[in-house]
Amino acid sequence: MRIEDMITTGTLRSYGDQSPVKKMLHAPTMKLYVVKEEPLHNKEIRKNLKDWISFWQNKLANSNLHVQVYATFWNTPEGYVSIVMEYMNGGSLQNLLESMGFLPEKSIKQLVPSILQGLQKIHQQGAQCHGALGPSQILFLRDGTVKLGQGLQYRVQVQGNQLFNSYILGKPKDVQSLYDPTILETPSLWSKASSEKVHFPAQEDFILERANDIWKLGWLVLNCAIGTLEFHPKAQQIYEGSRIIIEEIAKYTDHLKDTCCLLHSESKVISLVEQNQKTISEPTKITILELLPSDKFSPEFIQFLCSTLKIDPRQRQYTEQLLQHPWLVSGRDPKGPNVQLKELLNISNAWNAFLPEEFQGQGAQKLERLCDALYLVLQNSERPTVNKMQLQENSPIIKELSYDMGLNAKAVSDRIMSIFQSLI
Repeated sequence: MRIEDMITTGTLRSYGDQSPVKKMLHAPTMKLYVVKEEPLHNKEIRKNLKDWISFWQNKLANSNLHVQVYATFWNTPEGYVSIVMEYMNGGSLQNLLESMGFLPEKSIKQLVPSILQGLQKIHQQGAQCHGALGPSQILFLRDGTVKLGQGLQYRVQVQGNQLFNSYILGKPKDVQSLYDPTILETPSLWSKASSEKVHFPAQEDFILERANDIWKLGWLVLNCAIGTLEFHPKAQQIYEGSRIIIEEIAKYTDHLKDTCCLLHSESKVISLVEQNQKTISEPTKITILELLPSDKFSPEFIQFLCSTLKIDPRQRQYTEQLLQHPWLVSGRDPKGPNVQLKELLNISNAWNAFLPEEFQGQGAQKLERLCDALYLVLQNSERPTVNKMQLQENSPIIKELSYDMGLNAKAVSDRIMSIFQSLI
């Protein structure tokens, strides 16, 4: 695979500090990929990325739980690496939450096992963790398949970033969503645990960063369930408390006694933050638990959240234990609407469906630009390996391109077929 044979067909949305992500067509094979360009600010970041990409390619190759990495192109003079990855045509959990606001329990229950299994496979490979388990790193195919993204921002961050405190806590009080990328994808919030050597007594197989993966999973599930802390008067304290729990919990071992989880010890988390800030305020009149009413969420679901959002990281369950949690393995029907995850994905992506003929002008222009680029690239590339059957209107690639452009699949097939025939 050569980067020169790739044609950009669109730019995918990226979040927070993330680098540009392009959807690209490999002209000789007519296959779609995603190419992410990640800056290489220094040698340490370069090494971190190389090690992580190598781990992902060697240990997670052909996994149906992880987005596949096919190639990397290290552009040393320009100072960035281009990473060629699997194209996930169903978008991300971030997209889905922004479309829906929140998800019913049944859809969350369909989502979680694949995430847990993906984490388990990473945790089983020595002292590894994912690190950046946020909504933009949970990706879908349109059939409802769920895969973990690489979470590259965890590998390229600068240690000691104070962006969270300076930006979030100084932000005017407005609607703050749990899945707001300026909050969730901030490197400081999802940063590595402090590198300072703080004594943290635990059993031998305990790894703090793995326990933090479990916290982030619980936070992610909470995101899906309530979507926003708009109505919570102590939202900023909860965000800051989450940062402390991820980054600095080893400094607060004396405060862990008699604590449970973010849901059942919410007041202790808020109190800790206010003590640090030397502020005192009235007790909150609403709690996170009250945002999870019993007519919409089952007791087992609340127990699962409790197991993942333990304030003491040593009390958080491992992936193996969570996969056997009663919420996931019992045959009880979840509370709330009976909606499949696949149905929500179809609704979320429906804006980009086939357009009526009178609105197809822009799509036709995109098709012509693509065909012009195909002609130029194929003239100077390796011999195409695509066959005629792959260019038929019912083939996956033609369906995908027609979907993107809002055009009839036969029109797309005929036009692209003519390009290949002209080069024979």
